[in-house]
Amino acid sequence: MAVAALVHLYIAPGHYAHAPGHGLFFGGLGVAQAVWALVYLRRRNGTIAAVGYALSGGAVVVWLLTQLAATPYALAPEPIDAATLVSKLAEGIAFGALLAASTRPALKYTLGSAYALLGGVLFWGGGLLGEQVMPQLGHQGEHAHAEGETGPHSHGEDDTHGGVTLKTLFASWFGPTGAEAYDWNLPPGFPPPRVPKDNPMTAAKVELGRHLFYDARLSGNGTQSCASCHHQEKAFSDGLQLGVGSTGEVHPRNSMSLTNVAYNGTLTWANSGFVTLERQIHVPIFGEHPIELGVTGHDAEVLARFASDPMYQDLFAAAYPTADDPVNMAHIIQALASFNRALLSGDSPYDRFVYQQDMDALSESARRGLELVLSEDLECHHCHGGFNFSGSTVHANSRFFEAPFHNTGLYNVDGEGAYPVTNTGLHEVTNDPDDMGRFRAPTLRNVALTAPYMHDGSVKTLEEVIDFYERGGRLIEDGPNQGDGRTSPFKSGFVGGFSLTDQERTDLLNFLHALTDSTFITNPAFSNPFSVAP
Repeated sequence: MAVAALVHLYIAPGHYAHAPGHGLFFGGLGVAQAVWALVYLRRRNGTIAAVGYALSGGAVVVWLLTQLAATPYALAPEPIDAATLVSKLAEGIAFGALLAASTRPALKYTLGSAYALLGGVLFWGGGLLGEQVMPQLGHQGEHAHAEGETGPHSHGEDDTHGGVTLKTLFASWFGPTGAEAYDWNLPPGFPPPRVPKDNPMTAAKVELGRHLFYDARLSGNGTQSCASCHHQEKAFSDGLQLGVGSTGEVHPRNSMSLTNVAYNGTLTWANSGFVTLERQIHVPIFGEHPIELGVTGHDAEVLARFASDPMYQDLFAAAYPTADDPVNMAHIIQALASFNRALLSGDSPYDRFVYQQDMDALSESARRGLELVLSEDLECHHCHGGFNFSGSTVHANSRFFEAPFHNTGLYNVDGEGAYPVTNTGLHEVTNDPDDMGRFRAPTLRNVALTAPYMHDGSVKTLEEVIDFYERGGRLIEDGPNQGDGRTSPFKSGFVGGFSLTDQERTDLLNFLHALTDSTFITNPAFSNPFSVAP
């Protein structure tokens, strides 16, 4: 038992860093097992043995449970690594040794098993209760409440951390289930996206979501669809400086591209609480400040439009075959999220060069541009790194969750780093002065198609974007937003400015254009299914 205690105490700090509740559990279990081992060396009786059964067998029981279902403390099963093997073997040996030492042979197996099960249930139930009472101890960022949202968190994410778990072993033995049953057709070099357990991917659900995405009947007044602000030919952005809702209300921010949105750790410009598509999709559907689709108050009317349409009756029935009444808002949100997750882009010239070893796919100039992006002189890769060219990236193999937001020196309206009062970034959510002007760095994939740029669409071209970063912040010489962003005290240290030759600037532009995926923007699986808009 002492060996298991040492393992748990050793791994507790690392787990606490990304899942505080998980770390506290391992720390507490380690302490309890260590204390028990010391007591057992001095004194042995039935009570001490019963506690030992619970601490050893119960730990194994709760581990088996968490391998096959959502855990109370984290989003998914932990991989079966060396620490797991050592601790479970030590606990198993301790459990067996206690059974062997029992002086009541007729009852020892029954009592030992009962105490082990009781310990496992207590561990499990305590974790679930703790998650309800103290949700802040859940996985960092993953369990954050959306703005204005209340209630307990759910285990909505599927993450095997890239390791072998009992769940993945059973799936390989008995066939795919849930998210594994969907044919992602992943681009070479891409990991599978993370998928909520309560909304597994299916082809029927994606197809229903595609129809809903392009259908203006989803809006309260029947005038606007999701596709109104996310055009396929523009990598699912809209080309406007600021978004416009179904009632004509102009939004304070630019419509983001949906390129590889399945891999986004956070899903809006400046709110760390939106970490699943299912949660984020509530905003365009029901949001009132500003109004987007404007469904609030028109829920029944919107549902009736789809429930009375024979085509949608078939689509909903295919997507939710076991539901008595499949046409409901929860299913609409799930289907839309599934379609969004299917929007994978990975066939650009860059991808063919790197992942398909097509040496002719990337020009010499674009290759030099890639070297610039990866250089410490420009430091682009710190905010636009990894396979998705974004710092906020998660997938099914992710071990840690990262949700970086950055101040790039776009504004400095008061000489002390302030942004326009209607658009202060993450600061609007946290009220932390240090979050002034911090926004999420979007992916660079298909970036040549998604102008204008920045959270407020205030930079028109890629050339202007490069000039902005080369200067290390934007200078606005007059008007209400006058100020020099380069001197902002909140500006990221990665935006320090640099100097480019004309050739280097051309090389950088050529590389950014080489991230355009023409297959993605013409893929019929992502296109409008209606020949005539409904």
